[in-house]
Amino acid sequence: MLRYQLPSVADLIELGRQHQNAITVYAQTAPGPDHRENALVTAKSAVDRALRTVRESGAKHAVEDQLRERWAEIADSELWRSLSRSLAIFIAEDQHQVYVLPNALETQLQVGQYFDIGQLVRAVTTPQEAYALTLSADGWNLWHATPSSRAAELPLSEEYAADAAEATNRTTIRGRQQVGRLVGDEGKKTLLQTYAKRVADAVESELGQVDPDRKLPLYLFATDPLLDFYRNIDGKHRLVAVPGAPDDLRPDQIDTAIRGSLPKLNSEFVNTRLGEIADTVSRGLVATDIGDIARAAASGAVSTLVYDFTVDVLGLLDDTTGEVSYTPDGYDLLSRIAVTVLDKGGQAIAVRSDEVTSSIWTGTAVAELRFPLS
Repeated sequence: MLRYQLPSVADLIELGRQHQNAITVYAQTAPGPDHRENALVTAKSAVDRALRTVRESGAKHAVEDQLRERWAEIADSELWRSLSRSLAIFIAEDQHQVYVLPNALETQLQVGQYFDIGQLVRAVTTPQEAYALTLSADGWNLWHATPSSRAAELPLSEEYAADAAEATNRTTIRGRQQVGRLVGDEGKKTLLQTYAKRVADAVESELGQVDPDRKLPLYLFATDPLLDFYRNIDGKHRLVAVPGAPDDLRPDQIDTAIRGSLPKLNSEFVNTRLGEIADTVSRGLVATDIGDIARAAASGAVSTLVYDFTVDVLGLLDDTTGEVSYTPDGYDLLSRIAVTVLDKGGQAIAVRSDEVTSSIWTGTAVAELRFPLS
């Protein structure tokens, strides 16, 4: 099945079940017709290596044929015409799933009895969403980049002034010619400040409908003096300034700028959240041992889990008791625990250790509990 959206918790649980042979491929891709062939060749090479591993493990010829047929169905699909930044491919005898994602996932190949869903859980649990405003005297637009799609223009619910001239009831604000009673650079500055205020009011009205709690950052593509004017006016959103002329920016360039800086913003969020978790240590509401976290997750006691998705801890989790057993032919325990936390209504945040500076960080996992473990 081909998907252009992130998996649900139910999807992650389904992907976590055992198979006779489970092939996981994460491949970096790029949009556009010039990159289709390279993406297909890269993915095919990975799957061919996986099939050789399956063959060398002693699998029956019929099993290999089943896996190869599933890959052929993927290879012949339309997905190669609509690529983004990454592919996550999961192939077993009885199913295959392909996710086309805008996230920059790392190239990876694994063959075993379980799919490696670690990077997919990272994509689900790490915010990859933002709004953007492109602002110039000639016009402005709002954009939305989501976890499953590149930045696209956000439709507006109302009519607003289209540019600086319309916002200030002038035919033009350029140059030093007389414009009403405002003349020269000071007059132009006053008009641009008025325009920036009108745009800020419009942005607040529109984003207030889709992000009332202002959880997502707002990227501001503009040049001075509008860049500075807008930043001084909009004190409600978490603004990320991207200096430079915005009028000729393509959607993919806007998206690239957003994706490039989101990791830093997410790191800041993680360290702030870990600082809040550290404040609950004295009340017995913090767990750092994997076994304790697993038991707490199974009982619904974990409110927030922060874990390093690059750390390999293989084993099995008892979904009822939360008991863990460590075995090299198991699955990625930390990702499985994270899915359990999500399934119980908690929050899971997948990180790399180099993104974390908080003193409470153990290098593997930290969990904030809803109530102390007995």
